[in-house]
Amino acid sequence: MTRCLALLPLLLLAPVASAAGPPTPADLFTVSSPASTVIPPTVPAADACSATCCPHEDGSCDCSCGCGDGERRFLESDRAFPGFIGPISNPILTKDPRALTEARFLFISDYIPSEHPFNGGDFQVYGLELRAALTDRLSFIADKDGLLSIHPHAGPSNTGWLNIAAGLKYAFIRDVENQFLVVGGFMYEPHTGEAKVFQGQGDGVWTFFSTIGKEFAGCHHLIGNFGYQFPVRDQENSSFFYTSLHLDRGWNGWLYTLVELNWFHWTQGGNRGLPAALGEGDGLINLGTSGVAGNDLVTSAVGLKAIVNRHLDVGTAFEFPLSNRKDLIDSRLLVEMIFRY
Repeated sequence: MTRCLALLPLLLLAPVASAAGPPTPADLFTVSSPASTVIPPTVPAADACSATCCPHEDGSCDCSCGCGDGERRFLESDRAFPGFIGPISNPILTKDPRALTEARFLFISDYIPSEHPFNGGDFQVYGLELRAALTDRLSFIADKDGLLSIHPHAGPSNTGWLNIAAGLKYAFIRDVENQFLVVGGFMYEPHTGEAKVFQGQGDGVWTFFSTIGKEFAGCHHLIGNFGYQFPVRDQENSSFFYTSLHLDRGWNGWLYTLVELNWFHWTQGGNRGLPAALGEGDGLINLGTSGVAGNDLVTSAVGLKAIVNRHLDVGTAFEFPLSNRKDLIDSRLLVEMIFRY
């Protein structure tokens, strides 16, 4: 009786074994694997990004703080303000408020007014601007360098090197949540260029500036640049205040339309014997013309910029004077290509 009770569990399992069929030789060497574990997808916290988003062409929406970029690498551009773009016009003096590491290739074609002492003509600038983001707040900037080729109708054509200008800028306010930046900085321009293109005279000029940037209403951005440029020696160059305003609107996350306004107010001219009728060279060339104190020049620009990818921007703008005074600008075309790290 005891032996029969011991065989009872085998008798209960027999129907199950027979239903599955006899084992095959392959079954003897098969190792069963545990059931796979399903890991639920990770959902970012609601407060991981700011609420401001820009739609992309695929209908997705990336937060403005640039979530998921990870820890910043050495000299890498600040990616916490991905919706911003930099100004195009007044290219030497206006600044992008972000800390960026980039090379900006710049082409300018300027048409001189016919009523100017040059009797019209044109000039072209082939420039290269270099910036390095030392931290997410501090940047090195070299925003003037390149070649100028001028072709006045009343005089010979000349081609020569521009002065080089370099300096630093620092973000005193870097508010990622509200997409707001306040920057201050300076540039020094030693006279390293060539006199035949109105460069290379005196002991240099200083520029002190501040820049404010704000994202608002989804994909709109306002950037204001304010500064003062003055020479080391007053008789060699002119002094002036400037204000540049930039407004853009992003479309589909990569294309931007923009409008810009630039105002220059001269507080003092140079004393190099250049007549007042020659005017000044706005932010591109500081001629040191006599008798320009109190003069005002106002220009506007409209343009487009495209974010090809996170390492390449391209843009163009058309600039024209709004004030009665035109100086060297009757109209101006600007084209830029920016390679960014």
